[in-house]
Amino acid sequence: MSFSHLLRCTTIVGLLAATTCRANEAFFSKDGESVTFVSLFNTDSILRLDLKTKKVEAIALGSAVKGQDIVSLTSGADGELLFLTEKAAWVHDAKGTRKLCGMGSAAYGSGLAAAPAAAANLTDWLFIAGPRSEKGASAENTFHCRKPGEKAFQPVFCRRVNSVWAGTFASDGRFFFAGEGDLWEGGFDPGEAGGAVATLNGVRIAPLAMMNTDAANGGNLWVAQIMPAGKSLYVLLRGHHMGELLRLPINPVPALNEKSGASGTLGEHYAYLARSLASVQSIVTGADDITASAANEVNGQELLFYRTGIGDGRRGLFIWDKATGKAEQVAVEPSL
Repeated sequence: MSFSHLLRCTTIVGLLAATTCRANEAFFSKDGESVTFVSLFNTDSILRLDLKTKKVEAIALGSAVKGQDIVSLTSGADGELLFLTEKAAWVHDAKGTRKLCGMGSAAYGSGLAAAPAAAANLTDWLFIAGPRSEKGASAENTFHCRKPGEKAFQPVFCRRVNSVWAGTFASDGRFFFAGEGDLWEGGFDPGEAGGAVATLNGVRIAPLAMMNTDAANGGNLWVAQIMPAGKSLYVLLRGHHMGELLRLPINPVPALNEKSGASGTLGEHYAYLARSLASVQSIVTGADDITASAANEVNGQELLFYRTGIGDGRRGLFIWDKATGKAEQVAVEPSL
């Protein structure tokens, strides 16, 4: 095996390890009073935590979804619940649960994201990251989108990265994604490009991944989930027996803007990355079973939700408050 082939295989294994926590498994309501998340113990169930009563209840999805693994979810522009199973996208609202569309070449993907109204020319587009299902298909350029009304997802051309494993929109329409395991900011050019319906351009804004090959552990940390809230980006890193939750400020100037300094000369880019790393705040360290995290800002208050083990196989549901810098366990996930 050549060195380049070995390096490629090692990279893919590391990325697959990072996706054991699937991207976009939880979201806050707009008012910050509840969190909706995928059940860990019953993968065909979606739960909702009421932050006032501290109660967790299952959302009635109906028989059509029963027995299917729910791999990702998000909130739609009108507050409906959007989620993925391995071979279909679904919507749940006051009318019930119904199939939205097939997955097409995005089958078995995850990391569902919905473009907000502020995302010019992309309002209500859905995006999916993750591996394709075609036999022999590469695990690269695996990013897909669905225009409103379309019957299936179509490929997005990724101009500067080979792999996109998670992505999300901020409320102002800015798009952040995990490319090659690190944190990027990007933008889309709608239209045909090499057979794709849109092109993703991007700039790496923080080299957060950790390459660890020590004999005792031999794991890596990669960006698994990105959560914009207010003036902050909350990032979940996942790897082999490792997990970290980080916070870093959002640069007021979008990275693709020439004035940001993120994509100028090599020296300017290095300086931009150095400032990003210097601003990183570690919130939770060394937790190897963090899953289903989400962030939100309500009335200037930034909140972070996450699920992690608390012993005896139980999973605690925690809320971290930026104002106090402290986390509180608000409930325990029921094993339905």
